[in-house]
Amino acid sequence: MALAKAPVSSTQTTYTNFVKTSCNVTTYPSVCLNSLLPYATAIKSDPFRLVKQALSATLKSASTTRSTISKLAKAKNITKGDAAVLKDCIQDIQDSISDIKDSLKALSSLKSSADKKFVLANAQTWTSAAITDEYSCTDGIDDEEVSPAVMKKIKSSIMSVARLSSNALYLINHLQV
Repeated sequence: MALAKAPVSSTQTTYTNFVKTSCNVTTYPSVCLNSLLPYATAIKSDPFRLVKQALSATLKSASTTRSTISKLAKAKNITKGDAAVLKDCIQDIQDSISDIKDSLKALSSLKSSADKKFVLANAQTWTSAAITDEYSCTDGIDDEEVSPAVMKKIKSSIMSVARLSSNALYLINHLQV
């Protein structure tokens, strides 16, 4: 005998639809859905919560990327070219993490701020800077002789976080204050 599924509340459906509708217009809709849909009930139908969750997902991914690249840098068999690129990349990701944290901090002060447009502009600037930092990491690959395995791992990690950052920036750009 099959168990009956618990009915999904109309409120939960509303929250899920809000996240889906919001993600469908981002640059990377499937990345957006995968990172935000699990938090639909926490986001509710609040665009500010959506943006903060998007930035939190970006921050988590950036931290994972930093960890991945740091492990690569500690490998015993890396070349000088690999080591140089990885060292620069770790710094780029650290800068990106700092930028994302600044953006989150700005958004946390948005509701109480007298100049909401200024605060929102700061969040946009910091998120945009995070994207620049992320791509700076992959730009270094072209300047050095990097082993294919290291190159693939860096690019894969960076593309994950850069797509999340891009989606977060899109969502910030469309906030109404």
